[in-house]
Amino acid sequence: MKTWRKAALAATTGMFAAAAVTVTQAAEIPKPGDYPKRPITIIVCFGKGGGSDQAVAAMQGPLSKIFGVKVNKINKPGGGGVNCLPDFQQAPADGYTILQHGDGMASKYVSGDMDLHPTRTLSPIAITNVAPTAMFVNPEDERFVEDGKASWDKVVAHAKANPGQMTVSNINVAMELATMGKVEEFFGISTKQVMFDKPAQRYGAVIGGKLDVLMEQPGDVLKHVQAGKLLPVIAIWPERFGIFADTPATGADYGMDWNPLLRLRSFWVKSETSQEIKDYLDAAFREAYQSEDHQAFLKRKALDIVNSYYGAADMAGIFDEAIGTYTKVFKETGQRVRADLQ
Repeated sequence: MKTWRKAALAATTGMFAAAAVTVTQAAEIPKPGDYPKRPITIIVCFGKGGGSDQAVAAMQGPLSKIFGVKVNKINKPGGGGVNCLPDFQQAPADGYTILQHGDGMASKYVSGDMDLHPTRTLSPIAITNVAPTAMFVNPEDERFVEDGKASWDKVVAHAKANPGQMTVSNINVAMELATMGKVEEFFGISTKQVMFDKPAQRYGAVIGGKLDVLMEQPGDVLKHVQAGKLLPVIAIWPERFGIFADTPATGADYGMDWNPLLRLRSFWVKSETSQEIKDYLDAAFREAYQSEDHQAFLKRKALDIVNSYYGAADMAGIFDEAIGTYTKVFKETGQRVRADLQ
């Protein structure tokens, strides 16, 4: 089975729990010399409050305990996840600056928006979040909600009656854009994508009634669903999500035969970083992932829908295959593909 398919299989077979990870504790591995002897900085390529920011914040405490030094977080949003890269590229390859990004590292390489290869120019450390996608509406929007329950059929009907006019609050990241393109193609609709880098603006546009539908990962907006500010309307997944059992899924309820793209929140260092430091970081991130505090975060954010952890070796395989997946999807949906992948 291909590595990229493992997360999808976890949901389609009903395994709605984080997989157990057998690891060697970081404390059992000798530290590389005196590393780390000073604070470590994680550069987050997206805004405060969003899924990436939350993923890093949840790892800061456990990692700081393991490292014995403070782990700092710096947000560098903008450019759909590209504006962060110069700061990272300028940092020494010494393990003190870690890049947090996601599946966009594969998609932006495929599109030619960046030349950093996610497994050659960079060295994978860990994937700590694997998140599928859903769509949400305002609970008070009578066009899409009846008796307190959202209707995807009504959303589709509205979109067909108003071609290109229904607005989708989204982010200028290839995973969501490609996913929306496949949804439009399957249901025979066209929509107007409105892009926001800042999560609060993205969610608030639908909560405030300015835009029609939100595309987002369930865990990122779960608190808004629980507060009655958003309603899930469709799971873009082969099966219904356990946390939204009454919400239809594109596969189970509509027969959409497609392995959805996934949000991957991941960590890298420069490829020139010493192998000893890479191995130590691999072990440390595994241990931090399993910590009681971090497991509670995963459960709270519904990030245990599928297995959410992959270490350095598996992460490399996932991103190498992701490059092939995005190349195929981009060609199918008419998006730009870099010349050497044509």
